[in-house]
Amino acid sequence: MTFLTLGDIHGSVKWTSELIAAAETVDTILLCGDLTSFGTPGDVAAIIDDIARYNASCFAIAGNCDSLAIESFLTDQGISLNGRGRMIGDSIGICGVSGSNRTPFGTPLEYTEEELSASLDAGWQQIQGASTRIVVHHAPPYRTKCDRTLLGMHTGVRMFREFCEKDQPELVVCGHIHEARGTDMIGETLVVNGGMAARGHGTVIEISDGDLTVSLM
Repeated sequence: MTFLTLGDIHGSVKWTSELIAAAETVDTILLCGDLTSFGTPGDVAAIIDDIARYNASCFAIAGNCDSLAIESFLTDQGISLNGRGRMIGDSIGICGVSGSNRTPFGTPLEYTEEELSASLDAGWQQIQGASTRIVVHHAPPYRTKCDRTLLGMHTGVRMFREFCEKDQPELVVCGHIHEARGTDMIGETLVVNGGMAARGHGTVIEISDGDLTVSLM
């Protein structure tokens, strides 16, 4: 099974030849939040139509720069992962969490850590039968290479880190901190921040017989 993750689209994907080739060949695309920059459901519909030129199979979460209206649109389209778990076949489970922890900027979809944790737990409970469990969480876990700002501060979700330490999902896919593109480990959990799709970045994930291969683009 193969996935392409696209995070921090902020209105439009920069379609490099590498991204197009990946989108056309993977099984499913995972949209990791901040689909817009304070946009509308119509903007998201246009983004999904744009992506569907290459691959019509996708799941999504909203980011802190999206809105409750966008969250509702994703739910109505049947592609939202927020607080939900999806089984793909018998072995792969995916759940997600929209929005972010509190920021200094007062963006539309910000939550307390307890609220984020509740959404995560709701989806997590639905994928317990999977041998490979993927969490798509817009905001990264705290104190990793994936939540470090240009000023060197860690701004991720503390309770999400505690969850990873305790429950050890096989893979976490996140975004939010644009400059923190890269990978890290929390115990046996691989954490991936794929960077900004608005700048042509993404991640290809391949799962074969329980083995994970991740390629940053």
